[in-house]
Amino acid sequence: MAEQQPPETSPATPTDERPEPQTPAGAGPEPGTAADAGPADAGPAGAGAADAGPAGAAGTGPAAGEFEIGDTVIAKIAHMACREVDGVHALGGATSRALSSLRVADARTQGVTVDLRGDSVDVDITLVVAYGRSIPEVAQACRERVRERIEATTGLAVKAINVVVSDIYFPEGSGTSGADSGQA
Repeated sequence: MAEQQPPETSPATPTDERPEPQTPAGAGPEPGTAADAGPADAGPAGAGAADAGPAGAAGTGPAAGEFEIGDTVIAKIAHMACREVDGVHALGGATSRALSSLRVADARTQGVTVDLRGDSVDVDITLVVAYGRSIPEVAQACRERVRERIEATTGLAVKAINVVVSDIYFPEGSGTSGADSGQA
């Protein structure tokens, strides 16, 4: 039979005290006893587990496990970020806008395509710019806002943001229609 090593002692425990008897497997310590006090009981909820070492070192504790961010989440963040930019009238081409009116669930990802690869992401955005706004300025502002929001919210690196302006919006009553826009 292998020789059993004595348990490690902490500076607060005198070395001449004998350890308390071990409880049988499956039976927990009695409430209120010294054996009941564990790392989670050392302070605020979970305080002891956070100081136990590197995240997931033993595969236990609140830091163990993984998470994944879905493409749809990133697309929604990009969509909302573009909507915040002055001069963006809508996202998506005419066809996708017409189809999305039939599918309510896709309305907040309309006009955005995401390519997620590991810890980085590429984003393609199709938008409609309001007439009278500088298209290059609106596109650049959209790129900056999308990059800022995705990186701050998800921690992912944004490699590329491609913007396609598929249409221009003329407010009603402006006297200009899409058919007249090609004339000088």
